[in-house]
Amino acid sequence: MNKQRTIRLMLLGDEKVGKSSLISALVSQHASERVPKVLHDIVIPTEDSRDNVVISLHDTSSNAGDVMEVIKTMNRSDAAIVVYDVSRSISSQRLGYWLDLLKVTKAVPVILVGNKSDLLPGGSESSRVQSIMRNYKFIVHSLECSARTLTNVKKTFGLAQKAVLYPMAPLYDAEKKQLHPKFVNVLRRIFRLFDLDRDGAISRPELHEYQNLCFKTRMKPEDMEALIELVSLTKPDGVCPRTRGLLFPGFAYLSELAIEKSKPEHCWQVLRTLGYNDTLDLDIPHDHLDFGHADFDMCELSSATVAFLKAIYVQFAPLSAAAIDDIFTIVPDDKQPKWVKLPLEYTLDLAHWLSLWSLEMAIWPRRALEQLYYLGFVDTKAAAAVEIRRRQQSRTRANSNVIRCLLFGSAQSGKTAVTNTATCYSFLSPEPFEPHVTDPRPVALQAYQHLLHNVHTVVEKDGGSTDKSLIISEVSESVMDHETVLDIAKSVQVDIVCYLFDGEDTDSFEYVAKLQQDISDSVPCVYVCSTPTLLETATTSYPALDACTKHCADLMPPPPLHVCLSTKEGFDTLYNALITRALNPHGAIPFTKQKAAAKRTRHMLYAVGALVAAGVLAGVGYVYRDQVKTYTASVLRMWRDQATKLPQLKA
Repeated sequence: MNKQRTIRLMLLGDEKVGKSSLISALVSQHASERVPKVLHDIVIPTEDSRDNVVISLHDTSSNAGDVMEVIKTMNRSDAAIVVYDVSRSISSQRLGYWLDLLKVTKAVPVILVGNKSDLLPGGSESSRVQSIMRNYKFIVHSLECSARTLTNVKKTFGLAQKAVLYPMAPLYDAEKKQLHPKFVNVLRRIFRLFDLDRDGAISRPELHEYQNLCFKTRMKPEDMEALIELVSLTKPDGVCPRTRGLLFPGFAYLSELAIEKSKPEHCWQVLRTLGYNDTLDLDIPHDHLDFGHADFDMCELSSATVAFLKAIYVQFAPLSAAAIDDIFTIVPDDKQPKWVKLPLEYTLDLAHWLSLWSLEMAIWPRRALEQLYYLGFVDTKAAAAVEIRRRQQSRTRANSNVIRCLLFGSAQSGKTAVTNTATCYSFLSPEPFEPHVTDPRPVALQAYQHLLHNVHTVVEKDGGSTDKSLIISEVSESVMDHETVLDIAKSVQVDIVCYLFDGEDTDSFEYVAKLQQDISDSVPCVYVCSTPTLLETATTSYPALDACTKHCADLMPPPPLHVCLSTKEGFDTLYNALITRALNPHGAIPFTKQKAAAKRTRHMLYAVGALVAAGVLAGVGYVYRDQVKTYTASVLRMWRDQATKLPQLKA
């Protein structure tokens, strides 16, 4: 059962139009001759209303001196019943006062009610009412009633309740006479959810599934045929000629039809079944977003997630910019990956499509899960959608397809070029980082997500044709202060660290060499020298490169690599080297001074231990020398005796 909800309805209007009489007639179910001028608030219990709703009725005064109290009531109300007297034309002329007051205070849904219809034939004010409804778009219904004869009394309050429970405004633009664009996008997502075979049409079995899930009933075959026939006659482009399944225009027409028949509750039944709230925003279940992981765990796509993304790729391939826009039409703009709106010069293949999603999951896992849910990944909870790799698992990476790299370097060393070259999209460097005080996450994690990230799809050279996703995160002091850079270096888990320096600037090398002292020496690393020209054609020396070569020789990692910033040559070599050394880290783990000191300490302890043990053994041997001699002689005699008893071998 739905959670109980209280709906607050207020009645507005001039004096003696019958506001209090309408409330009294609803509650008592008979006409009262004497009714108080203003009734106290009245609550209709749950059993007297539908949809597990409690209705709270608020009568108001028409005195000018009570206008502030009326405004307070407006601000607390969910809908308003504006009452006028159909037997007096002056009463309908005064409607503008109350409607304008609502307009400037709180434009809630309004039911326009002409009371005392028993005193005058109906329809006498219809032309005036129609004009008023055109001027005030928040009026959702108008009707005439009589508190004396109880005519339309229940209907009046029922329409007000319905206007709150099943609001028309989010669904339909009455002025343009069309569905709201946001509602159309929601319908497009629902259409895809039930297009299980991804052929672009809702077949009869799929329509049965839709009907069963949303309305708890199945349509009779003849009713379904009649419905499809109606859609084909009204919307020729709404039915597939070949399969007679519903295309999206036909599926959307079903909602238009319900609204035309003043049955928005049918639309809202579908929306609420599928998790939409009154503003058409999707309320995603917590277990589809939250999973047991630490802040700095490495998150990757699970096999189920990869299979889902492959199915989307097959459905929309080739993935041009237009196809990508089509895929993400059903995801709100503010929740889409930032690469969706960037220009794309060529179509994405499957490997690049999956790499981009690996980037989303690695850096923004919760946001990625939210995007996947919008795209239709609704049957798999977060715990099964994400694979978590922790630090202790990072040394055995031979079968991993996602490599995470932190890129450090001084200003003007070429970090952004290394991050963005040979990728599907080039991202702009972020604005300076400002931590959010209200964000419960560590500042280092906030800062890490704020960095410039990109992903490179690399075909493994030595291990076959398996595509690897290399995620490079550029750590720049132009974006955040040095302390935050150090926090990232110490906290974030990655597979490899890249130290980039300008070959002509020794300060550039010294910056990364000093930074390395604050980074775990258990993480493999690569030093990379950037130059404006190829080394083979260089006419000048590179002192920073010479210093780094000596530094690497002392630390025992491989010598520095080289990348020329003026050409693309060397970038592919760099990316492959980063992946190779991350997957085979033993030769790329630095032998730091701390490790050397620890090794010397261990060797010293071993030597001291050996000397102590030898001394102890020598002392024991001296004390028990007579016993040892006797024991040794007895052992030798036993051995000789046994040897004489051995059988002779035949020749």
